[in-house]
Amino acid sequence: MGAGGAGGGGGRAARALRLLLLLVLALAAVEYLFGSILDASPFRTYLYTPAYNTTQSTIKNIERTPGWPKKLSIIAAARKNPKVSNTTQFRNVTFNTTVSTNSSTKAPFIANMTRQNITVESSTPFLITKIMEGIKNLVTTEGLSPRINEPKLPLCEEMPPDLGPITVNKTEIELDDIATKYPEVHRGGRYAPPNCTARHKVAIIVPYRDRQQHLAIFLNHMHPFLMKQQIEYGIFIVEQDGNTDFNRAKLMNVGFMESQKQKAGGWQCFIFHDIDLLPLDQRNLYSCPRQPRHMSASIDKLNFRLPYEEIFGGVSAMTLEQFTKVNGFSNKYWGWGGEDDDMFYRLKKMNYHIARYKMSIARYAMLDHKKSAPNPKRYQLLSQTSKTFQKDGLSTLEYDLVDVVQHHLYTHVIANIDEHS
Repeated sequence: MGAGGAGGGGGRAARALRLLLLLVLALAAVEYLFGSILDASPFRTYLYTPAYNTTQSTIKNIERTPGWPKKLSIIAAARKNPKVSNTTQFRNVTFNTTVSTNSSTKAPFIANMTRQNITVESSTPFLITKIMEGIKNLVTTEGLSPRINEPKLPLCEEMPPDLGPITVNKTEIELDDIATKYPEVHRGGRYAPPNCTARHKVAIIVPYRDRQQHLAIFLNHMHPFLMKQQIEYGIFIVEQDGNTDFNRAKLMNVGFMESQKQKAGGWQCFIFHDIDLLPLDQRNLYSCPRQPRHMSASIDKLNFRLPYEEIFGGVSAMTLEQFTKVNGFSNKYWGWGGEDDDMFYRLKKMNYHIARYKMSIARYAMLDHKKSAPNPKRYQLLSQTSKTFQKDGLSTLEYDLVDVVQHHLYTHVIANIDEHS
């Protein structure tokens, strides 16, 4: 009995000694690991994602590699720089480590880690897990785009509901009175339907000069009209700087070029719109046409009749492909008239035909304005269109961009389009 007790006591002592030895070895290992774990280049390859490649978001099968260096980079940096005491100040910490890219070049890593793009598997040692959590707390997520899987909205209906005839208020109003009237519209006159994905992305290009009395009326009418049609759109008022004769067509070329710069991926189609014309029926869809569409076929001041079959002025719609294929508008029409007929000939030359809604839908109200002086060279220029359109248009467009200002209800583009000598 006593011998058994002594033997049991000796076994416990032996086990205690082994546990003590394991504890000492574990403490030594902790010291060794804490001094070197994060400078190991294989480990860092998984732990720190390069700023130019954020697609690899999960850490897998982290291997322990002998010879790990002895300093934890971020903590060491904080100790060397006592002024950095708040850990949220670590926004972009550059490490002196390089990685080979696909082009075999080397670039520094940037520590930009978030909870969304680092995941540790259950097989990862507990110590490594704790260290990684500490590092994630040191690095701020400020300025990073969260990886949120937002549900995609369904496509908007091809024919939005409850469209029909509307009235126009031609009473003059001040622009300041409507500057904040439509909170749904984003800065720059941009709008996208909140409950569905728009089928059409449309830039409304409006050539402009000395029509202050029309601008507020136009914006006050067009925004609710366009929002009802569930399209994504932006309104661009393109103003001609200087004192030369008005050149509507060249301004529309400028509007095309500058509007494309304002949207990632560009716009799908373009509606070139006189500021004194207001649509009277919401079924007149400001969408991307299969064929170039003459929108303003029926105007009140013209007794709602089409003046002639080839007319393409007032309001017209073209896709990006259609507009670029005909080289845009001519740049040579200074003064009133001719540029819309020139576009008709360009489209016909490229085998397009002009589409129109029926006259009861393509109805517009015209605001009163002073007539411009006709262009005396318009007929001469029109006689040469079929021969010269490929050398006169977007390919030869020159202008000086004076300013681009994003107001709440529109983007204001100011350009000097005078011809350089």
